Amino acid sequence: MSIKHIFLFALPLALIACGGEDKPVADEPRMIEARTRIRAKEDSLFENRAFDRRTAQGMVDVYKAYAAAYPVDSMAPEYLFRAAGTLKSMGDAEQAIKLYDRISEQYPGWRRRVDVLYMKALTLDDDLDRDGEAKTIYQQVMYEYPEHPFARDAKAMIENLGLSDEELIEKFKRMNEAQEAATPAQ
Repeated sequence: MSIKHIFLFALPLALIACGGEDKPVADEPRMIEARTRIRAKEDSLFENRAFDRRTAQGMVDVYKAYAAAYPVDSMAPEYLFRAAGTLKSMGDAEQAIKLYDRISEQYPGWRRRVDVLYMKALTLDDDLDRDGEAKTIYQQVMYEYPEHPFARDAKAMIENLGLSDEELIEKFKRMNEAQEAATPAQ
């Protein structure tokens, strides 16, 4: 597994962990119970060091069922985002893209829209080798969220589109050598 792939596996999990919890639209007991079950399943999934595809698919199903049952709840787009990240980690990039598109269409004002766009571009770029579409979405991130850290990342990703792991390593080596040469000796 390359460094790039380790990063790409860890990124969706980190984004899931940083997602936070929004307040429910209404404190409906069944909604609260469903959230409690989801939290317990997430804890169980993340406790295991080995990736269990069957458990991960079960998690995706639970996330999607919640969003279907409570589409106007503030957690619905969050759970769909988590489902998309889990699908990406499972290697099902096409289904992840469909969920990213669904979030964008159904929740255009969601506070984590930039995360959705960036992850969609990253999935198109790295998992599906659809560089042209990825570039368009990276540019959208830069245009719509110029002050967000993902705008800077999107610019770097555009510069690296189409490079192999070996080409990226060589590029970073040259950058480090140039930086060391420019740094005065102590």
